[in-house]
Amino acid sequence: MIPRGLEETVFETEFGPIPLWAPPGAFGRKRPLILCITGAWAEADDMTGLAAVLAPEWDVAVMRLPGNGTPRLSETSVVAWGVAVDQLIETAAPDRPVVVSGLSVGALVALATRSRRIRRIIALEPPLSMDRIWPMTEGLQVFLTERPEDRAFIETVFGVTDAGPSALRYHTLVEGARAPVEVMVGGAPLDPPRPIARYPSLVSEEDRAWLRGRRGVRLHVLPGAGHAIHIHAAPELIDLLKAALAAALAD
Repeated sequence: MIPRGLEETVFETEFGPIPLWAPPGAFGRKRPLILCITGAWAEADDMTGLAAVLAPEWDVAVMRLPGNGTPRLSETSVVAWGVAVDQLIETAAPDRPVVVSGLSVGALVALATRSRRIRRIIALEPPLSMDRIWPMTEGLQVFLTERPEDRAFIETVFGVTDAGPSALRYHTLVEGARAPVEVMVGGAPLDPPRPIARYPSLVSEEDRAWLRGRRGVRLHVLPGAGHAIHIHAAPELIDLLKAALAAALAD
């Protein structure tokens, strides 16, 4: 399903095709482009509202994770998908400023990009330490049985197997980023494990402290928000996005 008011354009990469959803004419203009990568098992309309919010200064294109209602790519890994996005950018935006943003696993893919065309990376709730995301682990193990088509995705990207979570970490993605990084996390703390009505932030206090110590990285905490930061703190998030986009063009 293509969200109303958007068009689908398919771009080829060495790993296979990636469809992007954007307003009509978005790839024929020269104004700045923000590429938004949604999270695991996201709904078809997730993050598509940004097209209206950020217009007309920016064109917005939305990418769903490979296999999430879109074609699977030949390799399943965050790093491979980051390379594919770099290749996509060369075709979709060869001569315009680009900002890459992503939510959750989409944020990890954004952090894996290395294209020199990218002015900023905006990572919303990137789960850097997969052995710490206790709110998701049990559900992911259930999915291993209920969604056998997603087993490779769950095992490779989340590091969760039938035996439990592994110590899969994604900090090297942040360390290797070429563009300035803005990380936005929810204020609802991950720990301690407890009964929850909704996911808290999936970024631990240890990872937040690590991010604060990284050169070229700015950490923003949105009070009251959990992992679904774009739902729990939408107005505050929009303000931060607009400030980050303005800074990207001013650099």
